[in-house]
Amino acid sequence: MKALIICLLLFTSLFGFSADYNILSYGAKADGQTINTKAIQDAIDKCSETGGRVIIPAGTFISGTIILKNNVTLYLMNGAELKGSPNMKDYPDNTVGTRRKVFRSLIIAKDAAAISIAGQGTINGNGASPEFNLGDNTTPGYTGIRPTLIYMYNCKGVDILDVSLKNSAFWMENYQGCENMHIKGVQIFNHANFNNDAIDIDCKNVLIEDCTIDSDDDGICLKSEDKNTPCQNVIIRNCVVASNCNAIKFGTTSRGGFRNINISNITIHQASEDKLRNWQKHIKFIEQPITVIAGIAIENVDGGFTDNVTINNIYMNDIQTPIFIKFGNRAAPKDKTTPYTPGYLRNVTISNITAVSHSKITSSITGFPGYDVENVQLSNIKISTMGEGTADEADAPLPEKETLYPENRMFGAVLPSSGLYIRHVKGISLQNITLQTRNMDARPAVIMDDVKDAKIELLATEETEITNAALKLVNCENVLWLNPKITKSPFPVLTVDGEKTQAITITGISGAKNKIRYSAVVPKGAVTVN
Repeated sequence: MKALIICLLLFTSLFGFSADYNILSYGAKADGQTINTKAIQDAIDKCSETGGRVIIPAGTFISGTIILKNNVTLYLMNGAELKGSPNMKDYPDNTVGTRRKVFRSLIIAKDAAAISIAGQGTINGNGASPEFNLGDNTTPGYTGIRPTLIYMYNCKGVDILDVSLKNSAFWMENYQGCENMHIKGVQIFNHANFNNDAIDIDCKNVLIEDCTIDSDDDGICLKSEDKNTPCQNVIIRNCVVASNCNAIKFGTTSRGGFRNINISNITIHQASEDKLRNWQKHIKFIEQPITVIAGIAIENVDGGFTDNVTINNIYMNDIQTPIFIKFGNRAAPKDKTTPYTPGYLRNVTISNITAVSHSKITSSITGFPGYDVENVQLSNIKISTMGEGTADEADAPLPEKETLYPENRMFGAVLPSSGLYIRHVKGISLQNITLQTRNMDARPAVIMDDVKDAKIELLATEETEITNAALKLVNCENVLWLNPKITKSPFPVLTVDGEKTQAITITGISGAKNKIRYSAVVPKGAVTVN
């Protein structure tokens, strides 16, 4: 008998952890008008005592801020819609985090464990409500605090599974300081307001997979608020991302940096609509009305340490700039006596990329004087660009701008190369890179400026008409160029400039000595042709 009682108690305990708590039992009404915040919160509070699911059945349930607690799954049945209140008063101020930011959100979790949001229903932030029409938070004088859809801080064991999320008043999902997260099969549509990021992650041990994203602002954005805590151990795979801004982005907030990030099997294309950006109207030389700013944007500008990033098998269309990597110095103190380091950006591997771009803002990898991006490997990459660059644009100096907000257009609407611009980089490998221009372009396909320890192998250019060099080297050191595949070979194939140029070796170019142009300042013997 004693053994039976123990078994029954154990069974009851296990059964209790799978209990369901239907919000209708706590007074919720699916009339699309009643504010159900208290009823839903009561169900969550009760569920947290034993663990289990809070069930949102079919129907539309209006709510203000609700707080998820330990061992609770918020489960939305097929046909269920949890819809945010249109009134700001239903979203009280909250203050959490290392920087003591005030925020509002429809769903909040703080210091919770074993929590999840799942099901076949929809969470709708009601973000176009008139009370949320406060403008862009980057506008000078902006004072509004619009609610996100989901905000979680310092939580452990978080699952976001299969639900549809739409129309946040601000960012859709914001996770800070969380550990052991799994976001899978989520459908996101976010075009209701300004600053409509889809997923923002400042966490560790995260898997994001099988998600479909359509957002006005950044798609999947890694951030790092705390200088002592990098965003790290993140896998992003098998997703489709549409955005009017950056599809996959590191930053801009990058105080701690990013470590051990693996991104694979991503399809990137234009958003389904563009109510706010209209890049073609505001930036010169944008070829089509709706475009993604950058497919992959890695931005380390606030003193963080970015290390061990692997990106593989990405297909991009409708892109202004396929690859944008910027190591900057935005956080440098005005007081020059204050100890400060800009951090580092190193060990980035990008492979198997197919991209079609629609601007003159070339893919770029740039550090700033005295601080190089280090150890970058690019392989098996094919980029088709619009072309149409001029000789004057090819010769135009490019400002550094290392203290500014990083964005593909920070250097202007045109870069001086047609395919890839590399400056202030130490240790770079280009393996099997094909750069196409769909129209005639007078800019070099690739420019390297202040680049050290570079290896270029199987660089191919495919252009309607070549009127400038395939490769231009400026003040570079220890560069090996092997077996270029240059169609419609121009004179010159290579131009070399800069009095600091040394140890350049070229091999595998037929008649190479007659296809290289040197400026007068290049030291004698700086280039060896085999």
